[in-house]
Amino acid sequence: MGNESATVRSVVGENVRRWREEAGASQDDLATKARAVGLRWTRSKVAALERGEKSIGVEDLVLLAEAIGGSGEPATVADLLAGEGSVRLSDQRVLYRESLRRFLSGAPVSVLVKDVPGGIERRREAMKSAPAMFDRMVQLAGPETEGHLAEHAEKHAGEAEERAGRALGLNKIEVAYLSVGLWGCTLAEERDRRVGGDVPAASRSARRGRETRKLINELRVRLAEVENAER
Repeated sequence: MGNESATVRSVVGENVRRWREEAGASQDDLATKARAVGLRWTRSKVAALERGEKSIGVEDLVLLAEAIGGSGEPATVADLLAGEGSVRLSDQRVLYRESLRRFLSGAPVSVLVKDVPGGIERRREAMKSAPAMFDRMVQLAGPETEGHLAEHAEKHAGEAEERAGRALGLNKIEVAYLSVGLWGCTLAEERDRRVGGDVPAASRSARRGRETRKLINELRVRLAEVENAER
């Protein structure tokens, strides 16, 4: 099941069925093991799981891994997502199974271009069609900036970045690159984070203006550092 639109439940079902068949166990056998660890499963629920039709939460995954590994080699939650291909987590996010297993095994959830199907190819095409923009992104955001942040900057650069760009002598995309390199988010997002959500509506606009001016000054300092490093 290498389907790029596979769901977590369908991938788990695929691996549970594979384990069960390799172990020579029936669906009733697995249901019995599941009940032994606290899951109120019947044979029909196991069948639904294997078809990818049963909703499954984190607690189910942990207990299922315990049940599967109870009479043999210990299993991990990541083992339930074994195989090649990718998994759709939402309308906007599809990850390779290997990447999801890495996150479930304790790695920080920091999505890189290589974790997303087609991510490397899209970035490579962007490099071919606009090498100067790519070089500028690396310069402003920094070579260690993760690919998804660069894409986020390009997608979410807006009015706040455009206004800041006029003060800094940059376009809005360049401001967004500089921002994600400094704060990990766009200028507008960092402004809203600093303003917070408990500011009275009557004073919110003035507070946003003050924070924006501070942020532009921080960007100006960062821009000077970037440009000095290039000399």
